Amino acid sequence: MPELARRSLLLGLSAAALSACVSRPVSVPGAPADRPFPKVLSRRDRITRTVVGLRPFRPQGFRLEAEAFGEKTVIHNYGHGGCGVTLSWGTCQRAAVMAGEAGRLDVAVLGGGVMGLTSALILARRGHDVTVYADVMHPNTTSNVAGALWLPSSLYDRDVASEDFLRLNWQVTREAHRGFLPYVNRPGYGVSWVHHSEVSERVREPRWALPGGDDLYPGLEVLTAQTRFGFAYEERYHTLMIDPDYYLDMLMKDAQLAGARFVSWRFETLDELLALPEPVIVNCTGLGAAKLFADETLIPIRGQLSHLLPQPEIDYSYTGWGNGGSLYMFPRKTGLVLGGSHGRGDVSMDVSEEELTRMVDGHAALAERAAFSTSASNQAISGLFSGA
Repeated sequence: MPELARRSLLLGLSAAALSACVSRPVSVPGAPADRPFPKVLSRRDRITRTVVGLRPFRPQGFRLEAEAFGEKTVIHNYGHGGCGVTLSWGTCQRAAVMAGEAGRLDVAVLGGGVMGLTSALILARRGHDVTVYADVMHPNTTSNVAGALWLPSSLYDRDVASEDFLRLNWQVTREAHRGFLPYVNRPGYGVSWVHHSEVSERVREPRWALPGGDDLYPGLEVLTAQTRFGFAYEERYHTLMIDPDYYLDMLMKDAQLAGARFVSWRFETLDELLALPEPVIVNCTGLGAAKLFADETLIPIRGQLSHLLPQPEIDYSYTGWGNGGSLYMFPRKTGLVLGGSHGRGDVSMDVSEEELTRMVDGHAALAERAAFSTSASNQAISGLFSGA
């Protein structure tokens, strides 16, 4: 799930690397909106469901490495924060290579979310004999709750992440993007391009490149006046939208067709896990790694999403700030997804009425702001959006 204010992906890289990675988007100081936006109908009577999930966040960034336990090799692939879906093809490709380097064909994959499914598919296609062990499987995983706009951010703390991790994350992000491209508009997979806007009342100076590099975002424009939502600053571009309701279903079927087997299993201890017959284990347990592998750095970040009735005319997405926190709206065939909550350390799986009200009212106010182009109309509701 994207977080509006994070643009620190390239911090710490050398000046030469920075100048090589950052492209020069078009800056249009006074470009008018090319068309009015269809209005998002953000109302409680249009909500079809509200869901809650816990993101597996590590301040230092995701864990992607091999660890030996006697004759067993464990490949860790977890801790992606709100970017499990978006980074899946990047980290899972690398995890599969590590598993292959162990020199054995039998591989166990732990976890039934997007990381486990993607790892199982890649490994099976590489000729491995794959068994997926998971306590919870599609359609009941954390990945099924994801917003899944392709904008990998909010997955580490800049003051904790190392320079080595920043370089790895940059490379993995680009590899993940390439992994999704063959699925764009493929029937049944729920992957498509969307016209996205990030808006803010604060002009970003200096401006950092988008995750993975500006060249991954076709049509990128930077606007500093007459933005579509009437904010002081907008970054507008195309990016990928992944609908987990479709995508995870097809991913699991593809893994099964490739030969992966699925076993319902709950591991309580590391010893139970190491008793598996497979000599190589790919660990995609997310927050479960805190207990199984004593990873005390894992922090749950609570996310709450409300799904609205479909509006086929809504062909854009946005991330912004309002009503006391971040807001985002993603359009899907099954309906509009409203989100923007980031409850760090909050493990409650109950729907928060306070957060539900903040989202519904905040998105409704932003819809009004998008629908009117006059400065008077924007000023009339600007109080909800102060502090962006």
